[in-house]
Amino acid sequence: LHNQGLLVSLVYLSSADDEADTPAVLSTLLAEAGDAARGVELSVKPSSLGLREDRASAQSRLLDLCSEADARGAVVTLEMQGTEHYDDTLALWRAVHARFETLGITLPADIRRSERDVTRIAAEQGRVRLCVGSYPVPPAESFRSEREKSLAFVRCIRRAMEDGAYPMVATHDPTIIAITQDLARRNGVGPTNYEHQMFYGVRPLEQRRLTDIGLRSRTYVPFGPGWFEYLTTRISARPRVIFSYLRAIADKR
Repeated sequence: LHNQGLLVSLVYLSSADDEADTPAVLSTLLAEAGDAARGVELSVKPSSLGLREDRASAQSRLLDLCSEADARGAVVTLEMQGTEHYDDTLALWRAVHARFETLGITLPADIRRSERDVTRIAAEQGRVRLCVGSYPVPPAESFRSEREKSLAFVRCIRRAMEDGAYPMVATHDPTIIAITQDLARRNGVGPTNYEHQMFYGVRPLEQRRLTDIGLRSRTYVPFGPGWFEYLTTRISARPRVIFSYLRAIADKR
């Protein structure tokens, strides 16, 4: 992927029994990668840091991981796991971001409060991954129709660019990808100040096209024994997503 000009995001999919081993697995990965780790993003679930059990320990583990990543020229991004852990995850991000400014945070654009939170993160010049969430969300707290989700996504991208965040736009939707580039032009956001993110194997030619025209394109690469649970979680939260992925995989563009 590096040889093709693509950036890489790695996420370890643990089994239910070994989630706590995730920081150690990523630490070993960084050490073994050596110089190849430069520019890599590690995507980390808060639960794998023990956030649900003890905030202080989770913060300590995240600090250690960010320190190791920083020494290798890599970065870390926190994922968002449902609204019940939303505030705790943001608090964890803020605490560690104060030490490591490259630490990113994921905001699901279909959650109603996310646009407001983008503004707050931009005030701290944060890296923010914008996506459509893959965890169940109470109806009152989220946009429900696909049209509403798409409009909310675009609003979050615009807010991130206008307010000075570093947006990581995680979507395979060609319309939103095109709108992202238009918003960047309108707001004077250079090609190194935002990026596109897509899953490995999905629209590979589009990922290459983005790099060929001078944009930053990052390939999201999940790996590990918990792939089946990961897949079923995403499908149960958004049943239509499986059809979207199948179409996107079939469409090599």
